[in-house]
Amino acid sequence: YLQHGRQRYLTNIENLYNWASIAMLMVLVYITMDTHGLQDMPVMLSLLILFRWIQLTWSCRAFGLVGEKILPIMQASFSAHIKGILVVTFCILLGFLHGAMALELGNDLPQHYAVVLGSLKLLLLGDGDGIDVTLGLGNAEEGNPITFLFLFAAMVVFCVCVLNLFIAVHGEAYDSAQEKAFTTFLQERAGICLHCLLRPSWPPRCCQCWRVQHRISVYICLQIFVLAAWALLLREESINVLAPTALLGASAMLGDAILVQRPWNKTSGDKYYLWMCYKESFDTALQTAERDASEGSMDGRISRLKRDSTQLYKQLSTEINSMSKQLGEQYQTLSQKVQGMESRLQGLENHMEEMVHNIEYIVSVQTRTQGNSPCLE
Repeated sequence: YLQHGRQRYLTNIENLYNWASIAMLMVLVYITMDTHGLQDMPVMLSLLILFRWIQLTWSCRAFGLVGEKILPIMQASFSAHIKGILVVTFCILLGFLHGAMALELGNDLPQHYAVVLGSLKLLLLGDGDGIDVTLGLGNAEEGNPITFLFLFAAMVVFCVCVLNLFIAVHGEAYDSAQEKAFTTFLQERAGICLHCLLRPSWPPRCCQCWRVQHRISVYICLQIFVLAAWALLLREESINVLAPTALLGASAMLGDAILVQRPWNKTSGDKYYLWMCYKESFDTALQTAERDASEGSMDGRISRLKRDSTQLYKQLSTEINSMSKQLGEQYQTLSQKVQGMESRLQGLENHMEEMVHNIEYIVSVQTRTQGNSPCLE
Protein backbone atom coordinates (compact mmCIF):
# COMPACT_ATOMS: atom_id res chain seq x y z
CA TYR A 1 0.00 0.00 0.00
CA LEU A 2 2.78 2.44 0.92
CA GLN A 3 4.86 1.49 -2.09
CA HIS A 4 2.29 1.65 -4.91
CA GLY A 5 -0.45 3.89 -3.54
CA ARG A 6 -4.13 3.42 -2.84
CA GLN A 7 -5.37 3.00 -6.41
CA ARG A 8 -2.92 0.30 -7.38
CA TYR A 9 -3.43 -1.52 -4.09
CA LEU A 10 -7.22 -1.58 -4.50
CA THR A 11 -7.05 -2.69 -8.14
CA ASN A 12 -4.63 -5.58 -7.54
CA ILE A 13 -6.35 -8.92 -8.13
CA GLU A 14 -4.38 -10.70 -5.42
CA ASN A 15 -5.32 -8.09 -2.79
CA LEU A 16 -9.01 -8.18 -3.76
CA TYR A 17 -8.93 -11.98 -3.64
CA ASN A 18 -7.43 -11.96 -0.14
CA TRP A 19 -9.96 -9.40 1.09
CA ALA A 20 -12.83 -11.49 -0.33
CA SER A 21 -11.51 -14.63 1.36
CA ILE A 22 -11.12 -12.84 4.70
CA ALA A 23 -14.61 -11.32 4.42
CA MET A 24 -16.22 -14.70 3.72
CA LEU A 25 -14.36 -16.26 6.63
CA MET A 26 -15.49 -13.52 9.01
CA VAL A 27 -19.10 -13.79 7.84
CA LEU A 28 -19.04 -17.56 8.23
CA VAL A 29 -17.59 -17.27 11.74
CA TYR A 30 -20.15 -14.65 12.74
CA ILE A 31 -23.11 -16.63 11.46
CA THR A 32 -22.05 -19.96 12.98
CA MET A 33 -20.57 -18.74 16.27
CA ASP A 34 -23.76 -19.51 18.23
CA THR A 35 -24.64 -22.91 16.81
CA HIS A 36 -21.10 -24.11 15.90
CA GLY A 37 -22.69 -25.80 12.87
CA LEU A 38 -20.93 -25.26 9.58
CA GLN A 39 -23.58 -27.35 7.85
CA ASP A 40 -25.93 -24.38 8.08
CA MET A 41 -23.93 -22.49 5.41
CA PRO A 42 -22.79 -25.13 2.90
CA VAL A 43 -22.52 -22.75 -0.07
CA MET A 44 -20.31 -20.22 1.69
CA LEU A 45 -18.27 -23.03 3.24
CA SER A 46 -17.64 -24.57 -0.18
CA LEU A 47 -16.63 -21.20 -1.65
CA LEU A 48 -14.32 -20.53 1.28
CA ILE A 49 -12.68 -23.95 0.91
CA LEU A 50 -12.15 -23.34 -2.82
CA PHE A 51 -10.67 -19.90 -2.14
CA ARG A 52 -8.31 -21.28 0.51
CA TRP A 53 -7.02 -24.08 -1.71
CA ILE A 54 -6.34 -21.60 -4.49
CA GLN A 55 -4.52 -19.38 -2.00
CA LEU A 56 -2.44 -22.35 -0.85
CA THR A 57 -1.53 -23.13 -4.46
CA TRP A 58 -0.57 -19.50 -5.11
CA SER A 59 1.54 -19.44 -1.95
CA CYS A 60 3.70 -22.25 -3.37
CA ARG A 61 4.97 -19.94 -6.13
CA ALA A 62 8.01 -19.04 -4.00
CA PHE A 63 9.39 -22.59 -4.21
CA GLY A 64 11.50 -23.55 -7.20
CA LEU A 65 9.83 -26.96 -7.59
CA VAL A 66 6.42 -25.56 -8.59
CA GLY A 67 6.98 -21.81 -8.84
CA GLU A 68 8.16 -21.92 -12.46
CA LYS A 69 5.02 -23.89 -13.37
CA ILE A 70 2.44 -21.88 -11.44
CA LEU A 71 3.48 -18.42 -12.62
CA PRO A 72 3.18 -19.11 -16.40
CA ILE A 73 -0.29 -20.59 -15.87
CA MET A 74 -1.47 -17.53 -13.94
CA GLN A 75 0.13 -15.11 -16.38
CA ALA A 76 -1.42 -16.87 -19.37
CA SER A 77 -4.85 -16.98 -17.70
CA PHE A 78 -4.83 -13.27 -16.85
CA SER A 79 -2.85 -12.06 -19.86
CA ALA A 80 -4.08 -9.00 -21.71
CA HIS A 81 -3.63 -10.82 -25.02
CA ILE A 82 -6.52 -13.24 -24.44
CA LYS A 83 -9.06 -10.57 -23.48
CA GLY A 84 -10.24 -10.16 -27.06
CA ILE A 85 -10.78 -13.84 -27.80
CA LEU A 86 -12.26 -14.29 -24.31
CA VAL A 87 -14.90 -11.62 -24.99
CA VAL A 88 -15.68 -13.16 -28.39
CA THR A 89 -15.98 -16.65 -26.89
CA PHE A 90 -18.18 -15.47 -24.04
CA CYS A 91 -20.50 -13.45 -26.31
CA ILE A 92 -20.97 -16.29 -28.83
CA LEU A 93 -21.56 -18.74 -25.97
CA LEU A 94 -24.25 -16.50 -24.50
CA GLY A 95 -25.74 -16.06 -27.96
CA PHE A 96 -26.22 -19.80 -28.47
CA LEU A 97 -27.53 -20.23 -24.90
CA HIS A 98 -30.01 -17.41 -25.44
CA GLY A 99 -31.06 -18.87 -28.78
CA ALA A 100 -31.61 -22.30 -27.21
CA MET A 101 -33.75 -20.78 -24.47
CA ALA A 102 -35.78 -18.91 -27.10
CA LEU A 103 -36.42 -22.14 -29.05
CA GLU A 104 -37.51 -23.81 -25.81
CA LEU A 105 -40.39 -21.31 -25.54
CA GLY A 106 -42.22 -23.45 -28.10
CA ASN A 107 -42.65 -26.08 -25.39
CA ASP A 108 -45.77 -25.97 -23.22
CA LEU A 109 -43.65 -26.32 -20.08
CA PRO A 110 -40.26 -24.71 -20.85
CA GLN A 111 -37.36 -26.22 -18.93
CA HIS A 112 -34.77 -23.51 -19.22
CA TYR A 113 -32.41 -24.96 -16.61
CA ALA A 114 -32.19 -28.30 -18.41
CA VAL A 115 -31.73 -26.48 -21.72
CA VAL A 116 -28.89 -24.31 -20.38
CA LEU A 117 -27.21 -27.34 -18.78
CA GLY A 118 -27.52 -29.42 -21.95
CA SER A 119 -26.30 -26.56 -24.14
CA LEU A 120 -23.24 -26.09 -21.93
CA LYS A 121 -22.51 -29.82 -22.17
CA LEU A 122 -22.73 -29.59 -25.95
CA LEU A 123 -20.75 -26.37 -26.43
CA LEU A 124 -18.01 -26.83 -23.84
CA LEU A 125 -17.74 -30.60 -23.43
CA GLY A 126 -19.14 -32.03 -26.67
CA ASP A 127 -21.34 -34.33 -24.60
CA GLY A 128 -23.90 -36.50 -26.41
CA ASP A 129 -26.69 -35.59 -23.98
CA GLY A 130 -26.37 -31.99 -25.11
CA ILE A 131 -27.11 -33.08 -28.68
CA ASP A 132 -30.33 -34.76 -27.57
CA VAL A 133 -31.34 -31.68 -25.59
CA THR A 134 -30.67 -29.38 -28.55
CA LEU A 135 -32.62 -31.55 -30.99
CA GLY A 136 -35.54 -31.70 -28.54
CA LEU A 137 -35.90 -27.92 -28.16
CA GLY A 138 -39.45 -26.62 -28.43
CA ASN A 139 -41.10 -30.01 -27.76
CA ALA A 140 -39.47 -31.56 -30.88
CA GLU A 141 -38.68 -35.03 -29.58
CA GLU A 142 -36.94 -36.33 -32.70
CA GLY A 143 -35.82 -32.91 -33.85
CA ASN A 144 -36.87 -30.76 -36.81
CA PRO A 145 -34.98 -28.78 -39.48
CA ILE A 146 -34.75 -25.72 -37.22
CA THR A 147 -33.17 -27.56 -34.27
CA PHE A 148 -30.90 -29.50 -36.64
CA LEU A 149 -29.62 -26.28 -38.24
CA PHE A 150 -29.17 -24.75 -34.77
CA LEU A 151 -27.17 -27.80 -33.66
CA PHE A 152 -25.05 -27.73 -36.82
CA ALA A 153 -24.31 -24.00 -36.45
CA ALA A 154 -23.43 -24.39 -32.75
CA MET A 155 -21.03 -27.25 -33.41
CA VAL A 156 -19.29 -25.66 -36.40
CA VAL A 157 -19.14 -22.05 -35.18
CA PHE A 158 -18.44 -22.52 -31.49
CA CYS A 159 -17.04 -26.03 -30.95
CA VAL A 160 -14.87 -26.18 -34.07
CA CYS A 161 -13.89 -22.55 -34.70
CA VAL A 162 -14.21 -20.33 -31.63
CA LEU A 163 -13.25 -22.84 -28.96
CA ASN A 164 -10.18 -24.03 -30.87
CA LEU A 165 -9.12 -20.43 -31.50
CA PHE A 166 -9.42 -19.70 -27.78
CA ILE A 167 -7.30 -22.75 -26.96
CA ALA A 168 -4.70 -21.70 -29.54
CA VAL A 169 -4.48 -18.12 -28.23
CA HIS A 170 -4.27 -19.35 -24.65
CA GLY A 171 -1.53 -21.78 -25.68
CA GLU A 172 0.40 -18.94 -27.33
CA ALA A 173 0.09 -16.89 -24.14
CA TYR A 174 1.35 -19.82 -22.07
CA ASP A 175 4.29 -20.41 -24.42
CA SER A 176 5.21 -16.75 -24.18
CA ALA A 177 5.03 -16.84 -20.37
CA GLN A 178 6.90 -20.15 -20.20
CA GLU A 179 9.85 -18.68 -22.10
CA LYS A 180 10.27 -16.09 -19.32
CA ALA A 181 9.34 -18.44 -16.45
CA PHE A 182 12.72 -18.38 -14.71
CA THR A 183 13.03 -14.57 -14.89
CA THR A 184 9.45 -14.16 -13.68
CA PHE A 185 10.11 -16.62 -10.86
CA LEU A 186 13.12 -14.60 -9.67
CA GLN A 187 11.14 -11.36 -9.89
CA GLU A 188 8.30 -12.91 -7.88
CA ARG A 189 10.75 -14.10 -5.24
CA ALA A 190 12.24 -10.62 -5.03
CA GLY A 191 8.73 -9.21 -4.63
CA ILE A 192 7.97 -11.66 -1.83
CA CYS A 193 11.21 -10.68 -0.09
CA LEU A 194 10.30 -7.00 -0.37
CA HIS A 195 6.83 -7.73 0.99
CA CYS A 196 8.37 -9.54 3.98
CA LEU A 197 10.73 -6.61 4.61
CA LEU A 198 7.76 -4.23 4.76
CA ARG A 199 5.86 -6.35 7.28
CA PRO A 200 6.21 -5.76 11.05
CA SER A 201 8.88 -7.95 12.62
CA TRP A 202 9.95 -9.08 16.06
CA PRO A 203 11.41 -7.72 18.32
CA PRO A 204 10.24 -4.12 18.65
CA ARG A 205 12.82 -1.38 18.23
CA CYS A 206 12.81 -0.62 21.95
CA CYS A 207 13.37 -4.26 22.97
CA GLN A 208 16.21 -5.56 20.88
CA CYS A 209 17.32 -7.83 23.71
CA TRP A 210 14.25 -10.03 23.06
CA ARG A 211 15.60 -11.40 19.83
CA VAL A 212 14.70 -15.02 19.03
CA GLN A 213 17.58 -17.33 18.13
CA HIS A 214 15.65 -20.31 16.73
CA ARG A 215 12.73 -18.73 14.93
CA ILE A 216 11.09 -21.81 13.38
CA SER A 217 11.25 -23.87 16.58
CA VAL A 218 9.80 -21.03 18.64
CA TYR A 219 7.06 -20.49 16.04
CA ILE A 220 6.03 -24.17 16.05
CA CYS A 221 5.97 -24.34 19.86
CA LEU A 222 3.95 -21.12 20.05
CA GLN A 223 1.35 -22.34 17.58
CA ILE A 224 0.98 -25.73 19.27
CA PHE A 225 0.46 -24.09 22.66
CA VAL A 226 -2.03 -21.53 21.30
CA LEU A 227 -4.00 -24.15 19.36
CA ALA A 228 -4.35 -26.26 22.50
CA ALA A 229 -5.50 -23.22 24.50
CA TRP A 230 -7.89 -22.26 21.69
CA ALA A 231 -9.49 -25.71 21.67
CA LEU A 232 -9.90 -25.69 25.47
CA LEU A 233 -11.45 -22.22 25.47
CA LEU A 234 -13.97 -23.23 22.81
CA ARG A 235 -15.20 -26.03 25.06
CA GLU A 236 -16.10 -23.55 27.81
CA GLU A 237 -19.61 -22.33 27.07
CA SER A 238 -19.26 -19.44 29.51
CA ILE A 239 -16.48 -17.88 27.40
CA ASN A 240 -17.45 -15.95 24.31
CA VAL A 241 -16.04 -17.40 21.09
CA LEU A 242 -14.44 -14.05 20.29
CA ALA A 243 -11.87 -14.57 23.06
CA PRO A 244 -10.27 -17.75 21.64
CA THR A 245 -10.56 -16.28 18.14
CA ALA A 246 -8.67 -13.15 19.23
CA LEU A 247 -6.05 -15.34 20.93
CA LEU A 248 -5.55 -17.36 17.76
CA GLY A 249 -5.33 -14.22 15.62
CA ALA A 250 -2.81 -12.60 17.96
CA SER A 251 -0.65 -15.74 17.99
CA ALA A 252 -0.72 -15.85 14.17
CA MET A 253 0.42 -12.22 13.96
CA LEU A 254 3.12 -12.74 16.61
CA GLY A 255 4.37 -15.91 14.92
CA ASP A 256 4.49 -14.17 11.54
CA ALA A 257 6.51 -11.33 13.08
CA ILE A 258 8.93 -13.86 14.57
CA LEU A 259 9.39 -15.59 11.22
CA VAL A 260 10.30 -12.32 9.45
CA GLN A 261 12.71 -11.23 12.18
CA ARG A 262 15.52 -9.08 10.73
CA PRO A 263 19.06 -10.46 10.89
CA TRP A 264 20.32 -7.02 11.93
CA ASN A 265 19.71 -4.69 14.82
CA LYS A 266 16.95 -2.17 14.10
CA THR A 267 18.62 0.57 16.15
CA SER A 268 21.64 0.55 13.82
CA GLY A 269 19.86 0.08 10.56
CA ASP A 270 21.64 3.04 8.94
CA LYS A 271 24.84 0.98 8.89
CA TYR A 272 23.40 -1.52 6.41
CA TYR A 273 23.20 -0.79 2.69
CA LEU A 274 22.02 -2.59 -0.41
CA TRP A 275 24.56 -2.18 -3.19
CA MET A 276 23.36 -2.39 -6.78
CA CYS A 277 25.97 -2.59 -9.56
CA TYR A 278 25.40 -2.27 -13.32
CA LYS A 279 27.47 -1.64 -16.41
CA GLU A 280 28.63 1.88 -17.15
CA SER A 281 27.13 1.60 -20.63
CA PHE A 282 23.72 0.63 -19.25
CA ASP A 283 20.93 2.65 -20.89
CA THR A 284 17.76 2.81 -18.81
CA ALA A 285 15.70 4.28 -21.67
CA LEU A 286 16.64 1.40 -23.96
CA GLN A 287 15.92 -1.12 -21.23
CA THR A 288 12.49 0.42 -20.60
CA ALA A 289 11.67 0.40 -24.31
CA GLU A 290 12.68 -3.25 -24.62
CA ARG A 291 10.59 -4.17 -21.57
CA ASP A 292 7.54 -2.34 -22.93
CA ALA A 293 7.98 -4.04 -26.28
CA SER A 294 8.24 -7.45 -24.66
CA GLU A 295 5.16 -6.79 -22.52
CA GLY A 296 3.17 -5.61 -25.53
CA SER A 297 3.97 -8.66 -27.64
CA MET A 298 2.89 -12.27 -27.29
CA ASP A 299 5.53 -14.36 -29.00
CA GLY A 300 4.84 -17.98 -28.29
CA ARG A 301 6.60 -21.00 -29.69
CA ILE A 302 4.51 -21.26 -32.88
CA SER A 303 4.64 -17.55 -33.69
CA ARG A 304 8.38 -17.45 -33.08
CA LEU A 305 8.89 -20.45 -35.35
CA LYS A 306 6.85 -18.77 -38.06
CA ARG A 307 8.73 -15.50 -37.66
CA ASP A 308 12.10 -17.26 -37.62
CA SER A 309 11.14 -19.30 -40.67
CA THR A 310 10.09 -16.14 -42.51
CA GLN A 311 13.32 -14.35 -41.60
CA LEU A 312 15.37 -17.38 -42.58
CA TYR A 313 13.53 -17.59 -45.91
CA LYS A 314 14.16 -13.91 -46.57
CA GLN A 315 17.82 -14.25 -45.60
CA LEU A 316 18.28 -17.31 -47.79
CA SER A 317 16.51 -15.59 -50.69
CA THR A 318 18.77 -12.56 -50.34
CA GLU A 319 21.89 -14.73 -50.20
CA ILE A 320 20.76 -16.82 -53.17
CA ASN A 321 20.02 -13.70 -55.23
CA SER A 322 23.41 -12.27 -54.28
CA MET A 323 25.16 -15.51 -55.19
CA SER A 324 23.24 -15.71 -58.47
CA LYS A 325 24.27 -12.17 -59.31
CA GLN A 326 27.89 -12.91 -58.48
CA LEU A 327 27.81 -16.11 -60.50
CA GLY A 328 26.29 -14.20 -63.43
CA GLU A 329 29.01 -11.58 -63.26
CA GLN A 330 31.69 -14.25 -63.00
CA TYR A 331 30.14 -16.12 -65.95
CA GLN A 332 30.19 -12.99 -68.07
CA THR A 333 33.82 -12.32 -67.13
CA LEU A 334 34.75 -15.93 -67.87
CA SER A 335 32.89 -15.80 -71.18
CA GLN A 336 34.80 -12.68 -72.18
CA LYS A 337 38.07 -14.32 -71.21
CA VAL A 338 37.17 -17.47 -73.18
CA GLN A 339 36.27 -15.39 -76.20
CA GLY A 340 39.60 -13.54 -75.88
CA MET A 341 41.42 -16.86 -75.63
CA GLU A 342 39.58 -18.15 -78.70
CA SER A 343 40.54 -15.08 -80.70
CA ARG A 344 44.14 -15.37 -79.57
CA LEU A 345 44.22 -19.08 -80.39
CA GLN A 346 42.73 -18.33 -83.78
CA GLY A 347 45.43 -15.72 -84.39
CA LEU A 348 48.11 -18.14 -83.21
CA GLU A 349 46.71 -20.83 -85.48
CA ASN A 350 46.79 -18.46 -88.47
CA HIS A 351 50.32 -17.43 -87.58
CA MET A 352 51.40 -21.08 -87.33
CA GLU A 353 49.85 -21.83 -90.71
CA GLU A 354 51.75 -18.93 -92.26
CA MET A 355 54.97 -20.18 -90.68
CA VAL A 356 54.29 -23.67 -92.01
CA HIS A 357 53.70 -22.27 -95.51
CA ASN A 358 56.90 -20.25 -95.29
CA ILE A 359 58.89 -23.24 -94.11
CA GLU A 360 57.50 -25.40 -96.90
CA TYR A 361 58.30 -22.71 -99.45
CA ILE A 362 61.88 -22.36 -98.15
CA VAL A 363 62.36 -26.13 -98.16
CA SER A 364 61.04 -26.40 -101.72
CA VAL A 365 63.30 -23.59 -102.90
CA GLN A 366 66.35 -25.20 -101.31
CA THR A 367 65.44 -28.53 -102.84
CA ARG A 368 65.19 -27.06 -106.31
CA THR A 369 68.44 -25.19 -105.86
CA GLN A 370 70.29 -28.32 -104.85
CA GLY A 371 68.77 -30.26 -107.79
CA ASN A 372 69.88 -27.73 -110.46
CA SER A 373 73.50 -27.19 -109.30
CA PRO A 374 75.21 -30.23 -111.29
CA CYS A 375 73.66 -29.14 -114.55
CA LEU A 376 75.19 -25.75 -114.24
CA GLU A 377 78.65 -27.29 -113.82
